[in-house]
Amino acid sequence: MNTTDTMNTMNTTDTTSSELRTFHPYVSDLPVTVPEGERMVKCLYKTNTKTGKAAGENSYILVPDSHLAESVIVENAEKLAPYVAAFLQGVEDGIVKEHHKNGGKGFSDSFLSLDKILAVLDAQGQGNRLNKEKIEAWFNSEMLEALTVAFADKMGVSDTPTDAEMEKIRNVTDVYKGKYASLASGKTHYKKEEVEMLQKALEVTDAVATPIGERFYGRLEGMLSATVNDVMMGL
Repeated sequence: MNTTDTMNTMNTTDTTSSELRTFHPYVSDLPVTVPEGERMVKCLYKTNTKTGKAAGENSYILVPDSHLAESVIVENAEKLAPYVAAFLQGVEDGIVKEHHKNGGKGFSDSFLSLDKILAVLDAQGQGNRLNKEKIEAWFNSEMLEALTVAFADKMGVSDTPTDAEMEKIRNVTDVYKGKYASLASGKTHYKKEEVEMLQKALEVTDAVATPIGERFYGRLEGMLSATVNDVMMGL
């Protein structure tokens, strides 16, 4: 199948799908509810400064994410390896070019590492392409129930909590959800006390064993190291 045939196939409506998905107008100021197990694809267009027109109308569409779940990615690692390697090499090219632009004359092999590439992706907010919606869905499925039970025990709530008690617990878990969701940004940084609470929550709920939880735990560990370095620099 040539490229034209492939594109035509992609543009053809999938009549076997059980659900017809349509595009909707997108306005950044209006919140969009993204159901668990789905993600939002935005189609945004810049306005041509000369003509005052855009190439299209800003829109969004919701698509399932099961076919791109991390477990599916792992299962197909061998097929994806060449494409992932090419993508990572492109990121590393940027690191090398930035070093040269800043006056670098050369470097040793130790200058290059996968950890450095991952750090760049995190800083760009591209690590695993996590967004607020995906993180909240992960929190709801992997942490919410266990964290609710843990706080209920800590607060001495009975097996039949009152509405007021449930509201109090919900407020606490919402804070944790918000903290994790903020990690979608590579610029987020928390204080030592916050880092330790978030790490403990990952451990208590066993969410640290999930791919996202493991990544967050390492990210938080990096914040602790940065905090220590900042303190030492201040001595």
